[in-house]
Amino acid sequence: MGGFRSFLILAAGVAIGGALVIAHRISEETGKTVTESFADVPGEAQRIYADVKVRAEGAVGKARQAYEDKQSEIDSYLHGSGPVG
Repeated sequence: MGGFRSFLILAAGVAIGGALVIAHRISEETGKTVTESFADVPGEAQRIYADVKVRAEGAVGKARQAYEDKQSEIDSYLHGSGPVG
């Protein structure tokens, strides 16, 4: 049970820390105080999440394409057409 409690405390700390970092960044960009910037944190967090998701999907797509290209190269080498390149 102690491990689960530690995990919850860690997760809460990360969430609070993340909110503070986002609020600080918003306050620097807009000139608002950090306290005033907390109202903008949820929207900014959603924007950051969407951006990270798009980048991750792009990276996965590139990795999948590289895997398929390499797999095709290996198949062609193993089935007798010799080295590619």
